[in-house]
Amino acid sequence: MIQGAREITELPGSNSRVLWVLSRYFLRQKVFELAEGLAESKRKSALALLVRKWSPYATTGFSAHWVGRRATVYAWDTTKVSAAIVEAGLPPSRCTICPETFMREPLQDGVRLATMTDGVEGQVWREGALVATRWWPAPPPVREWVVFLRAAGADLSQPLSAQPASVDSPLLNVPWTSASAPITDFWSLIQNDRAAAIAAAVLAAPFLYLFGEASVLGIAETRLNVAMANLSQANQSIRMERSDALADLGTIQRYLTLEPYPPQFQVMATAAGLLRDKKLSISEWSYDSGNLEFVIHGDNPLDATFYIEAFEGNPTFANVSATSENQEHDLRLRMQVNPKSSTPS
Repeated sequence: MIQGAREITELPGSNSRVLWVLSRYFLRQKVFELAEGLAESKRKSALALLVRKWSPYATTGFSAHWVGRRATVYAWDTTKVSAAIVEAGLPPSRCTICPETFMREPLQDGVRLATMTDGVEGQVWREGALVATRWWPAPPPVREWVVFLRAAGADLSQPLSAQPASVDSPLLNVPWTSASAPITDFWSLIQNDRAAAIAAAVLAAPFLYLFGEASVLGIAETRLNVAMANLSQANQSIRMERSDALADLGTIQRYLTLEPYPPQFQVMATAAGLLRDKKLSISEWSYDSGNLEFVIHGDNPLDATFYIEAFEGNPTFANVSATSENQEHDLRLRMQVNPKSSTPS
């Protein structure tokens, strides 16, 4: 199944386990680089904490592709995706969610504008790693394409004078990444089946006792003990991983304090407070490493000077600039977010 902005399309495949492909339209992407001293066994837990801090969603799902200490992450709103799965008549527990980008042929090195189910995605690849992306609903003008490439550190030695052409690539049968469904999902399916068998054996035992089926009761008890032993062995690795994650939580939290800028939720709440009662909507939002860019839309023409002064007057923001678009009904604001040490707590 592939979930697009307008419809959900069923693709041929297995009926036992559903691969639910999320259109790039629903995804947010970021590259995380973890500390060199962090053990490889701890990186998954550390990345989950970093993604949770960065994500604007209340409940976040994500998939990652690792190259060394760097992880290319695509995140989505778990609540909305689960609702779409249920609406399609499927239980979320049967579905493995995969970002659309991980289902289309990758590059080793280079840049391209890839055609997606909805819109296009600009991509910069280095040594098999996807180091930067940006989504557009349609192929972007040359100016926006150059800004994206410059921000990603791409080679701009050759001048660009024409709109970039998008490249079509068919959906693969399986993701090209090494990422798979979380092990907890896999074990939960096994554990649920075994729990049902155990419960059935326990419920049957009193009836067997009443009928004097001592031998059958002994067999049921043996099966119960075997099932419980298998269950304990099956989830031993998960319990050990959880214990390790809890033991290392203090180290990870200290690592997170090294992030100099306020988290996404705090910045978004501050911006929303400045726009309160103005009858505006935010149509675009991008926040990364202290750089904030977003677009506000109003039914009436927007005064750029007023909003520049409003944001400059808040200690969270600096170097505010604005560009009017759509006959002054849209205003694109760009600014720096001050580090946490210089903003009020």
